[in-house]
Amino acid sequence: MTEQVPEPDHGTAGAKARVAAAGADAGLPGALESGLPEGSAETASVGRWNFLKYGAAAGLGALALGGLGGAAPAQAMAAGLRSPAQSATSTGTRPSAVVPIPGVLDLYINEGYLKMVDDSLVYHRGFGDRPTGLRDASPSLAVVPKVFTADGRLVESRTYPLGAALPPRGTPLPFGPDPANPGQYFIRRNHWASYFPARTIIAEVGSTLRFRVHNRLSKDHEFVLHDVGPSHADARTGPIAPGEAALLELPCPSAGTYIYSDPTNAPVERTLGLFGALVVMDPVHQWDITAGKASFERQWVWICHAVESNWAAMEAAGGTVDPLQTKAVPRYFTLNGRSGYESLAITRNEALNLASEEETLVSGYPRQLDVRQFGEGTTAGTLRGGQLVRLINPGIVYHQIHFHGNHLWTVRRNNYHWPRRDGYVDEQGHVVLQQWEDVVELEPMDRKDCIVPVKRPPDALDPVWYARTTDWEYPMHCHAEPSQTAAGGMYPGGLVAHWNLKAPIPGEGA
Repeated sequence: MTEQVPEPDHGTAGAKARVAAAGADAGLPGALESGLPEGSAETASVGRWNFLKYGAAAGLGALALGGLGGAAPAQAMAAGLRSPAQSATSTGTRPSAVVPIPGVLDLYINEGYLKMVDDSLVYHRGFGDRPTGLRDASPSLAVVPKVFTADGRLVESRTYPLGAALPPRGTPLPFGPDPANPGQYFIRRNHWASYFPARTIIAEVGSTLRFRVHNRLSKDHEFVLHDVGPSHADARTGPIAPGEAALLELPCPSAGTYIYSDPTNAPVERTLGLFGALVVMDPVHQWDITAGKASFERQWVWICHAVESNWAAMEAAGGTVDPLQTKAVPRYFTLNGRSGYESLAITRNEALNLASEEETLVSGYPRQLDVRQFGEGTTAGTLRGGQLVRLINPGIVYHQIHFHGNHLWTVRRNNYHWPRRDGYVDEQGHVVLQQWEDVVELEPMDRKDCIVPVKRPPDALDPVWYARTTDWEYPMHCHAEPSQTAAGGMYPGGLVAHWNLKAPIPGEGA
């Protein structure tokens, strides 16, 4: 993750999505304001969102109800009432974290400074786990991965499936050698967990998503889950005033890849850092993209972003960016929050290197792969599947993701499954057909699910292949060339990575 450091202050889905306004520290579930003891049967029932009871106990003035795509904006508190957050803001301080509600994810809209790959400090905003201030040495600007489970729990975990074996340094170990294909391996079926980067929220089909979003900044902000409802409707809180909070509840959407962001003054707020990814999994088919579709050994989430430091400086100084008047010229490009040598895991910080290897740098043992049947293999415990990469672009730059050594097999875009035959060209000129791709185009707000085969490269001659004793590393870079640099010219300081084809295991007969 990008190192976080202090900086001087520059001024201050379904038909039943529900939104409720509250003071950011109004005390929901109301144990303190109502006089009820924490852990009592009364406070426990707040997990069922008994807002009328506990909202009144906390002194809240109103509830706002709405639906997906048309949710009512968060409403102000009753006249004459001030939340603790409002009072704290007026005195220049910030409140502490609120009392958690079981099953509810608290997101804090914070601000702070992040160190870029060239050691520059750039102002950011983000949806964090805890309240932090502008001068905080470690601002919370990206949520630690959480899992909404089908049985109603909210679990903090950067791996999924919960309880599955953790692949060492992110690399799944094979089941054993493939006797029909020397130097290649069978893969363990339904075995390994996947690591997820910061900003990722995971949800199981059948769960209910519940958020409480706290605006700790000086302007209105909003939290939106994009495309999660029927006909691609959004689920949204509506504008949240400074010092206020909003509650959002919705049924979990279908299995897929989604983006959450603040669309205020688009695309400025999400460019400043108010974005993230929602990955929805079928808990019965935890190693399939969705039931009946491609199986995978493990999955990777790649979140691409472009940092516009000029916009950031303007907003940090108290201004409001007009994206039509001040054109965006991104200066830094990140992959899962890292750039250059940090995303390549070649720093002197071993913890940072390990995180990149676990979350970003695709790796695996070579195997056969037949895209006609991703679940090929009838031997118990084995699979000849590839690995899934969810390419996500909440940013403002068109990316062109290019892997050396292997092409990618694109399965779907924006949760629409591409056909295997009878392809067509859509209105934007894209070929809609499952196929091998040398370069995967990724427009702003796009999500594409691709299979990395992790197979023997087609140009690996037999004498070379059978003589190999070390891992083979292949670069990944973006064909939108400016994204490979930082600070306007530092190469390779931008959105770069590599993938690793593991060497034969001694004694495995390969």
